[in-house]
Amino acid sequence: MEDMKKIEELIRKYYDGETSLEEERKLHWFFQTSDIPSHLQSDADIFRYHYKQRKEEPSAGLEEKLIRLLQDQEHKKSYSLSGRSIRLVSGIAASILVLLALWMGIGRDWSGKQQAGTFQDTYDDPQLAYLETKKVLIMVSEKLNTGTKDLEYLRKYDEGIDMLGPVLSFSPSVQRLDKLSKFNEAKELITKKH
Repeated sequence: MEDMKKIEELIRKYYDGETSLEEERKLHWFFQTSDIPSHLQSDADIFRYHYKQRKEEPSAGLEEKLIRLLQDQEHKKSYSLSGRSIRLVSGIAASILVLLALWMGIGRDWSGKQQAGTFQDTYDDPQLAYLETKKVLIMVSEKLNTGTKDLEYLRKYDEGIDMLGPVLSFSPSVQRLDKLSKFNEAKELITKKH
C-alpha cells in the first residue's frame, strides 16, 4: 500500500513536471510490469503509449524513399524554373515589340506620312497646368490613403495582444521553473565564495 502511495506521488510529480529521469523510469517500469489498480488505468494507458513510441523505429528504406522524393522535387523545381524563364523572356520580348510598334505608329497615318500637329499641349498657361497636375496627384494620394485606413484594425489587434502580458502567468508549472532559477543563482553565489 505504501508503494502505491509512492507511485501516486510520482505520478503527481510527473504531471507537474518535477520528476527526474530515474523517477520516470520507475513509473514506466511500474506501468509495464505490475497489475494496475483501476483508478490508475488511464495513467497506465498514457505511459504505455509513450513507452511504445520510444521503441518504434522508422521502417526500413525510409531514408531511401525520402531521398528519392527530395530528388524528384528538385527535378520538378528545375523544370519549373526553366518554364518561368521562358515566360519571362517572352513577356519582355512582347513588351519591346509593343513599345516599338507604338513608337513607329505615333505621329504617322496609315500611308506613312507625318501628321501635322499630332502632339499638342492641353494648357497654354504653365501655372494652370501645374495646378491641375497637383490636383490630380492629391486625388490619387487620397485614394491610396483610404486603402490603408482599412488596415487600422490590425494595429488595434496588435495592441490587444501586447496587453495580454507574459504567458508565464498562465501556467503554474512554468512558474515553478522560476524557483529553479533562483536556486541556481543561490548555488552560483555559494560556489563563488568558496
